Amino acid sequence: MNHRQFSPGAVLADYKPQLNSKFQGNPFIEALPPSLSEQELGELLALGPDFSPEQRNWPDVERIQKAFGLGNIMIPLERHIAVANCVDSMLRNGYVGREPLTKRDGERMQALYEGRSCSQGFVGAYSDGTAQLSAMLMGLPGMGKTALVKRIFSYLPQVIYHPESNRYQVTRLHVEMPSDGSSVKGLAHGILSQLDRIIPGAQYYQECALKGRPGADALMRSVARLMHRHAVGFLIADEVQNVVHARKNSQVVMTELVSACNELGVPILFIGTNKAAQVFSLDFRQSRRACGHGIPLWNALDRASGEWEEFLEVLWGYQWVRKPVEYSEKMSELMFELSQGIIDVAIKLFAAAQVGAIRSGDEMLTPSLLESVYMQQMHMLHPMLSALKRGSYEDILRYEDIAAPSMAQVWAASQQSAAWKQKYGAAAGFSGE
Repeated sequence: MNHRQFSPGAVLADYKPQLNSKFQGNPFIEALPPSLSEQELGELLALGPDFSPEQRNWPDVERIQKAFGLGNIMIPLERHIAVANCVDSMLRNGYVGREPLTKRDGERMQALYEGRSCSQGFVGAYSDGTAQLSAMLMGLPGMGKTALVKRIFSYLPQVIYHPESNRYQVTRLHVEMPSDGSSVKGLAHGILSQLDRIIPGAQYYQECALKGRPGADALMRSVARLMHRHAVGFLIADEVQNVVHARKNSQVVMTELVSACNELGVPILFIGTNKAAQVFSLDFRQSRRACGHGIPLWNALDRASGEWEEFLEVLWGYQWVRKPVEYSEKMSELMFELSQGIIDVAIKLFAAAQVGAIRSGDEMLTPSLLESVYMQQMHMLHPMLSALKRGSYEDILRYEDIAAPSMAQVWAASQQSAAWKQKYGAAAGFSGE
């Protein structure tokens, strides 16, 4: 998987033969590192601090620093492998039919140019009938969705140079949806700035966004042209729930983004909290894009499947207190009770409890210490965690980011229909307030 460095920020293409006939002869696919096995994926995704029992004899300040370093830990589970397999498949299949220096490649570039000069929208400018590859990674905040995707792509060079076509291939772009949910220009500026950062010598932001102060349509046309020129292989649209904040049409940014990727054949992975379900529930086309491809709903870790225990047993081994406590069912139950299976909450609770034990001199994790840390340091999370624990629709729906998609979709629909709320609201437990 080693690539010879070509220039800062790019590697020289190193072509590999392909077993899949659909991938053969396609430089954009042949230049990618081989797909990883499940074992290799597990090794890639695993991330944790170096640890040895001898570190428990270190000075207090050093051990506290180690405990706080747990915030970056990643413990691969079956759900992580499923997402990694999906992303890899989407990336490679998205390049099918996009070979450089072909008639189709030239036609697509011409169509993009004509659409720009005529100030046309994306839809209808070019289409080859290829099914759009898209998926949604949606779930509770604090479950490591964005960190996972970044980790998955970490073994792929982001920019590959192809001497024969004199072309820089960009394997992926990771953009955040505009914070106001409706700024097409904000989305375009983000993409242009990223391309400037990773393409040697590029000044696309200055050329496309500043000269002549183009409108949103013209700006997105320039973005599409550049994404085609640099063979962008994958687009990660993060913080999709921001679209809900749009003051007017919440579908404008999504439509522009999806239309561009439809024309270019670029797969999209949408990442968002459960609040994003409100966006997808308004449009069947958008809902269809969120389904399939084997990506599970990113809910809290489940005890019944053994997923929680698998995670906590690994985490529990990172104890820098001088009197480490063995993993037990009792501790597992308590940690789950306090964190409700949310990865980020569990890690922070575990780290903060160790810091408390070191500072107090007790040097031991105890149930009372964990409960004390939860009460004193995580009080802002209590309403949300309590709502998850009770499982009450009415309570959970007060917090849109944690409401399960089916619940969020029902509520979004109900907001558009006063008759629905009047007829069914009370029976369903929705107050409408």
